[in-house]
Amino acid sequence: MKSLLLLLLLVCSSAAGQPAPVAPAPGNTPEPQVSFARESKPHAYYVRQAELWWQQVQHDLHSETNWYNYYRACRNAQGTADWKEEFVRESPALKLGADIVPLLKQHIPGTFTYYFVAGSTGGVASDGGLLLKAYQLNPDFEGIHATLVTYATTTGNDTLRRAVNQRWYTRQELSPGLLSYAYNVLHSLAPGAILLTEHDNDTYPLWLLQDVLHVRPDVHVLNIDFLLDESFRTRTFAQLHLEPLPLGQIHVNEYARNWEKVVHHLVTGYRLTQPLYLAMSMAPARYEGLTADLYPTGLAWRYSKTKIATQALNCQLLEEQFLWDEVRQPLAYDRSAHFVQQLNRNYLPLLRECYHFYQRTKQPQRQQQVRQLVAAILAGIEPAAEREHARQAFFSAAPVQSPQR
Repeated sequence: MKSLLLLLLLVCSSAAGQPAPVAPAPGNTPEPQVSFARESKPHAYYVRQAELWWQQVQHDLHSETNWYNYYRACRNAQGTADWKEEFVRESPALKLGADIVPLLKQHIPGTFTYYFVAGSTGGVASDGGLLLKAYQLNPDFEGIHATLVTYATTTGNDTLRRAVNQRWYTRQELSPGLLSYAYNVLHSLAPGAILLTEHDNDTYPLWLLQDVLHVRPDVHVLNIDFLLDESFRTRTFAQLHLEPLPLGQIHVNEYARNWEKVVHHLVTGYRLTQPLYLAMSMAPARYEGLTADLYPTGLAWRYSKTKIATQALNCQLLEEQFLWDEVRQPLAYDRSAHFVQQLNRNYLPLLRECYHFYQRTKQPQRQQQVRQLVAAILAGIEPAAEREHARQAFFSAAPVQSPQR
């Protein structure tokens, strides 16, 4: 019987007497690269992809495809290493973006890939001239829109930002879950609010909704990463009537410490009448020491030196304002699902406060609706022990009004 089974397997694995093709071993195939902010992969995956694409580059030094995917893999590897420059020590194939640009200029000058990579390597301080050349050559390239929106925002070019966001929107590249989350963030805020954000996924969808669908254009969304750029920081702080904050030359390894500096400087020095919020997606380390004055309103922490009652607003957001379909049951494949699930945890403070209110006021039907939403959110939490911890924390006695002091 074992011999017959073996014979059948051999027959099925060959054709017309020819040896069966040998599939590449897992991890040995170069794959098209997208930003790690859009699709979550392990750091080791990006290191290996950089090695594989570097091999492809050596086979054809004039291939834009090879060069771009190599650059993108290196960029992803650095991003998943907390942007530390030392990531290049992990493999001889790894290079910093600034070291890749001269190679592109040598081998593929005047191409879209050269203009795009050379123009965007500076991060927030991008080279607008090169970026615009790239955009003219290929305005629908996946990844170029966020970079152009960054450039337009830092230079105050609202017309360009709206045009790029409109084109980006028609491409249908942004995750429905991220857009739904962004919609709910904007509706968490009082009129004329200022919102501090930190990441790609909690910023670009908000700007797109504002520019294209005119959702809450009164809100000023301010990404703290942009505030590390001296020109943008100086202009923005002047508009907010804040004292200048000299940071000097910032090394990439010092980003986190300087993010915390700009948040504390902005929050503690803020004197305007517009409500000030911090996105719940911001890392708690950024606002350490400020939590006693932060109150959970929807998907943001509202900063206030006087106590704020949040229960009525949060229940109104739950019942009347927020979109919940993408939380309950996403209907389409979403390559950003991992990031959506992470962000969805930020609904829990609001849901917990409302759940306990419904419990006290004997509204079992609304309690059940909250339980269903919580179950959907918890299902996206791994590992199981962390999921169980979150479940127990949610259903414990009394909700808090502000983060842990």
